[in-house]
Amino acid sequence: MSSQQAPAVTLTDRPRPSTARWLRLADPVNALRLGSLALFLAIWETASRVGLVDPLFASSPSLIVEKLGEMVGDGSIFPHIAASAEVLAMGFGLSLLVGIPMGLIMGRSKLISSTVEPFVAALYASPQVAFLPLLIIWLGIGFSSKVALVFLGSFIIVLVNTETGVTQVDPRLIETVRSFTASERQILTKVVLPSALPFIIAGMRLAIGRALVMVVVAEIYASNRGLGYLIFQAGGMYDTAQVFVGVGILAAAGVTLNALLRWLEHRLAPWQHDLR
Repeated sequence: MSSQQAPAVTLTDRPRPSTARWLRLADPVNALRLGSLALFLAIWETASRVGLVDPLFASSPSLIVEKLGEMVGDGSIFPHIAASAEVLAMGFGLSLLVGIPMGLIMGRSKLISSTVEPFVAALYASPQVAFLPLLIIWLGIGFSSKVALVFLGSFIIVLVNTETGVTQVDPRLIETVRSFTASERQILTKVVLPSALPFIIAGMRLAIGRALVMVVVAEIYASNRGLGYLIFQAGGMYDTAQVFVGVGILAAAGVTLNALLRWLEHRLAPWQHDLR
């Protein structure tokens, strides 16, 4: 009796990376997103050209692209991007270095959590922008005060999400590894941190948006360069195309950083997406 064998799957049968990219772009969800964006831009451009929208107040996609091309051509946009990126990287980086360890400690220690919680709640409830005058008085108008404001705006979100992730860890897992004589360090690195990782990355994604807002606010009031300063100056001169250039760059930075954090979550916590 002859037996039928299933055809072997070879490496050549797998979709190539370029083919996989095209398949992702052809996904209905991605196609809907791109189509809605293209439709919005087309309506905006048409409304501006036929006079339904005054370019003085809302500009148009073509004018924005033209202004961006001019600023890239003469190089005037790059110092502003570099200044904002430096403040964002330093302030957001410090918020991670401080917020994640503090969140882990507060989540693991009820005594420390109870002691620090009132201060965390007060800082979370207060508008961090209101601290800018004090930061300028303490640190002066310059790089330090801007970094401090970005830190305050994003640190508290990272801290709260990290603490929440630690408190959501299943205590049975901790007791199981402890019964196998695991040390506190092993419990933290092998159980608590992996379990809390999705909450930590979610906090980072939320903090990115707050950090970008703080960068703009700080540069409006305490800087002579940066995208916030650029937007403020352009608004004072009724140059709406330049305003949208600054806003568009900030929006693109936020979307890109958010996508990078999503990719990081896929790499570090793939089991989260396997369950969806």
